Amino acid sequence: MRKIILVGLMATGLLMSFPVRAEDTIGCSKGIGKGVLWPRIYFKMIDYTKKWSSVAEEMVAMDSDNRGLQEASVHQLDFRLGYGVLHNLNVGVNLQYAWGEAEKILPQGDRLELNASDLNQVWLSGQWFFLDKHKAGGLRHLKLGLGASYGFAVNAADENLLAGIGPGVDQFKLGPMWHFEVGSSGVEIAGHALYNWKGTAREVKGWGRSGHNIADTLNYQLKLEGAPFRFLGCGAGLTGWFGMEEDMSLVNLDNTLNRGYNHAVMLHAEFFPMGDQYEKRKIYMIVNIPYAQRAMKSADVVWTLGFMWTFYTL
Repeated sequence: MRKIILVGLMATGLLMSFPVRAEDTIGCSKGIGKGVLWPRIYFKMIDYTKKWSSVAEEMVAMDSDNRGLQEASVHQLDFRLGYGVLHNLNVGVNLQYAWGEAEKILPQGDRLELNASDLNQVWLSGQWFFLDKHKAGGLRHLKLGLGASYGFAVNAADENLLAGIGPGVDQFKLGPMWHFEVGSSGVEIAGHALYNWKGTAREVKGWGRSGHNIADTLNYQLKLEGAPFRFLGCGAGLTGWFGMEEDMSLVNLDNTLNRGYNHAVMLHAEFFPMGDQYEKRKIYMIVNIPYAQRAMKSADVVWTLGFMWTFYTL
């Protein structure tokens, strides 16, 4: 029985890891001013509906067969505190707590239910803006920067990794970030393109990724946003990631490997209690709707509800 449970945990741990979007760990591509303290908290809900099938060599419905993963969900609570060290230099720290549930049918036909929760990652980040120019051509404002963050895998106990809570590896992200305003229209364009390096998983007996080099990805986002009303804002864009190398988890019948990807449409709405002139004092909701995926599992929709505020220390 112990062996059956270990096999089930191993497979589920392989499936339950999920990528963290770069903006979550580095912060807004517009940055904050010198002396500004910027706390932010959000709650993310993911109910997975599809999984990778090595037999079909494509994404299939979770319960399409009587084997493997049948249900899976992950909820994530993220707290970030940012600070403006200089007018063009921001730093931040993220604490990420996750809990998940899953149900799997083992090869012997037994059903295994799993659940786990823990603080699983701590991120340190920084942004340096090398261009901050007003009235640049047809643009009212142009801001370009470089963002970086390092994520420490914490509480990586064997039971957490086997149950899929936390990535089990340190990560590093680096790349350009941009933000500009189009004339006097009030429309803003923001985004980033960040290389996400992922380390080698440590040795854990029974874990499917034990000792594996986890595939690096390129994370991107491009969105249009604005505030048509003083207290309300909205936006839409594209976000996602694609693998920079073959993923050892995406195996075909002939044992060849695939590169993963996940592309989604992003919609968001914002409420500014003090008006849109205080753009980082708001309650917001983000809806991500994936339209193309090749990953161990994916959701039809990902919901995020968040709150942020700013305080001035100088």
